[in-house]
Amino acid sequence: MTHHAASRSSLRVARACGVAWILAAMTGLAAAADGSAPAKSAKAPDASGKLLDLGAGFDLKTVETHATGVEHGGTPDAPALVIRTSDKTRWPGVTIPAPGGAWDLSAYECIALDVRNVDKHDIDVFVRVDNPGADGGSHCMTERIGTQPDQRVTLTMPIKRGSKSTFKLVGMNGFPQGLYASGGIEPGNIVALTIFVDVPGDHRFEVSNIRAFGKYQEPTWMHMGEKEFFPFIDAFGQFKHKEWPGKVHAPEDLKARRDEEATQLATVPAPKEWDSWGGWANGPKLKATGHFRTQKHQGKWWLVDPDGALFFSTGITCVGTASAVTAIDERESYFESLPTGKDDPLARFLFDGGKSWGGGFYAGKSPKMFNFTAANLQRKYGADWEKTYPELVHKRLRSWGLNTIGNWSDGGICAMHRTPYTATFWYECPRMKDNAVGFPDVFDPAFGPSIDKGLAQFVASTFEDPWCIGYFLDNEMPWGGEDSLARYALASPAKQAAKQKLGTWLRERHATIADLNTAWGSSWDSWEAFAADAAGNPTTTTAKQDLIDFTGLAAETYFRTAREAMRKRAPQKLYLGCRCVGGSANVVAPAVTYCDVISYNRYCASVRDIRLPDGLDAPVMIGEFHFGGLDRGPFWAGLFSAENQEDRGRKLTAYLKSALDNPQIVGAHWFQYGDEAATGRIDGENAQIGFVDICDTPYAETITAAQASAATMYRYRLDAH
Repeated sequence: MTHHAASRSSLRVARACGVAWILAAMTGLAAAADGSAPAKSAKAPDASGKLLDLGAGFDLKTVETHATGVEHGGTPDAPALVIRTSDKTRWPGVTIPAPGGAWDLSAYECIALDVRNVDKHDIDVFVRVDNPGADGGSHCMTERIGTQPDQRVTLTMPIKRGSKSTFKLVGMNGFPQGLYASGGIEPGNIVALTIFVDVPGDHRFEVSNIRAFGKYQEPTWMHMGEKEFFPFIDAFGQFKHKEWPGKVHAPEDLKARRDEEATQLATVPAPKEWDSWGGWANGPKLKATGHFRTQKHQGKWWLVDPDGALFFSTGITCVGTASAVTAIDERESYFESLPTGKDDPLARFLFDGGKSWGGGFYAGKSPKMFNFTAANLQRKYGADWEKTYPELVHKRLRSWGLNTIGNWSDGGICAMHRTPYTATFWYECPRMKDNAVGFPDVFDPAFGPSIDKGLAQFVASTFEDPWCIGYFLDNEMPWGGEDSLARYALASPAKQAAKQKLGTWLRERHATIADLNTAWGSSWDSWEAFAADAAGNPTTTTAKQDLIDFTGLAAETYFRTAREAMRKRAPQKLYLGCRCVGGSANVVAPAVTYCDVISYNRYCASVRDIRLPDGLDAPVMIGEFHFGGLDRGPFWAGLFSAENQEDRGRKLTAYLKSALDNPQIVGAHWFQYGDEAATGRIDGENAQIGFVDICDTPYAETITAAQASAATMYRYRLDAH
């Protein structure tokens, strides 16, 4: 999940996939073909909300399998199902039917289950909740969660009640409850859970503690007609048909919040033990270099600030004034009040957005956009808000216990030299598989020069800036498994540099094409035929090892080239990695060699136990995480749900504590500064994930949790075992 593109493509595929084995598994599980009629035999969970007892008494024969094995696992106190996939078939997984025919979850808001990755590579686990007739696109809902080796995560799924309305909403990931355009279900007739992965291969993970929670109350808008419901977004960008604490009803509310917060910020200006950078003023003093660096101190990795103090990076991304930008075209009826003429003081926030970079409703379109964030800032702070607001941002960050401005943030705010920041830059070069995948062709001669050009073009002003911690390059890269980069090269056309490099490299291992055919079980007539074939899929042991080794070479080339460019241009800045390295050791090992910090985006409950594979040791930074609730603001909880704002604060506290407990982690950055627009950014993301809402009101529960963590984090981390 990024400021520039949604990371939900695999989820969209899963939702749309009509998998024959899933349909077969569903046959006869319940009577209602359309999922609309609650089954008379449907049973509610037990008093604790548990849907299944997965202990020794659970009959594994009831589980429908496809290219998988399933067995008992976990412990007697926390029993689990161990799911193992080992086939080359697409969408391997299991379907667990509801005991007695169906579950009745009408009284509940959410379903949750715990997942543990017990393999040696990353696994994306999908969970589908099925009504009768589920086919992957209708009568079901699907969510995904990413897992790292030996990581334990909780997948929370708000129960999406199917729409009974005559009108449809578009352009949003999340909808007002009961108005989902697709993917909604009848909660009184849930007949099965389908748990699967989206790629074939050897994957092993545990599933446990399958439960329902939260008391559901039917919203008033469920039965509104079209004339009553529209417009449903008020002048401030808020949902009209719901009330919540802190909702703005008039411009006077904004000004009252402004004055109230000014008093609060004066009362809590900053954590008492922080120096000017946000490092530990009262802690150990290490070598000062005038720039940020890394060092292992007393068995734990740390950042070290320019004055030599220990520094743990608590950050926030997308710091700026455009969190809630949304598309207007083809949805004008959604909005109660938009600028109508050039003389309107808010007209400047209505603009042409350019061609969509995301998928969804606006894919390939160039809609008109409106910036609700900036409009509300002008209403709140007056005509000079662009001059005064950046200063307030720095005051807020310091008061909230956030010492880093993370990725995708406003360069002008970073350049004020008040808060340390990370930076990123962009480059253009060919991508593997003839540009069909997002991974660059690192063997193309243009790769290195394009990185150098990107550095000079986008971040030259930061090369000597001591407030700049360092640079991320790329984001959430499609690493795949231990042989994926080689398979990308194998599937590339003959003209592509990666394919040519693979051919040259294989000739060094297999002198003739006949030798390669013998080793790979292939039948190419010549090396030219090998180069021309983009559909090869070798499966022999030797082929597998060759592809693993070439993937390692590609990863080494990627990280080494990036490091060389950064050392040439900005030798005192840290190379912070690519915010997703995958889990295989042949990819992570070169990252450890060439990156100053390894970075991951980790949307989960805890990062306490994550480690680099095979005993590799390096500082690690969490580039993104968050929690979202549905009790206030927008209609989607983001990539990891909280029950409400109080629970969001608790989850933030627990996550930061888990990061402080981890000796490799040197920082964690929340995504993002402000809520997304209720009607979605251009790709549809509309999550309640900000430290402030669309009207620039801070979420008190989240702020309080962040402040409490910051007040004690340095002493806690140094003393934690």
